[in-house]
Amino acid sequence: MASKFESVRVVTSRTVYDKRGRHIVEDVLEFADGSTHEWVYFKASRDAVAVAAFTEDNEMILTKQYRHPFGRIIYDIPAGGAKKGETLKEAALRELKEETGYAAERLAWIGRFTWTPGAMGPATVEIFFTKSLRPKGDFDPNEIADIELKDFDEVLDGVFSGEYIDSALVIAALLVSAKKLI
Repeated sequence: MASKFESVRVVTSRTVYDKRGRHIVEDVLEFADGSTHEWVYFKASRDAVAVAAFTEDNEMILTKQYRHPFGRIIYDIPAGGAKKGETLKEAALRELKEETGYAAERLAWIGRFTWTPGAMGPATVEIFFTKSLRPKGDFDPNEIADIELKDFDEVLDGVFSGEYIDSALVIAALLVSAKKLI
């Protein structure tokens, strides 16, 4: 017996919302068995980057921002979308500088993930690591984040206790720990 997922065809597709870089799409899908399903999702138009950045003293740079959907302050790491024509490494360096005022001499790719593959896509988040920081002091004044340096052991404790919930921060910390980068 053939799987219903053997072939999936988009019957109709329409943009429900398109404003300020947010795109919500509604698709009607037809599966191999003839059944149909409506799928509403956030369409990411580009890949994103996140940077696990550390000082020489093994302090991780965290950004602290108010995140309205949660109605509270969330810790995360420098991250954002790649601009058209920009490599992922260039995007990571730019995001680090804009959000923290730090520049990195070297970046190493350490992993990737996607936020919620059932509700958002198709872009991924590429995670980079650096321990070659130098302060530049000229972060983007339009950023609305505070910067905190936290000992990496403290960050891991926060990940394991559920204090930190941002997916990029959690995944980056676990990758850094698993790969023994710190």
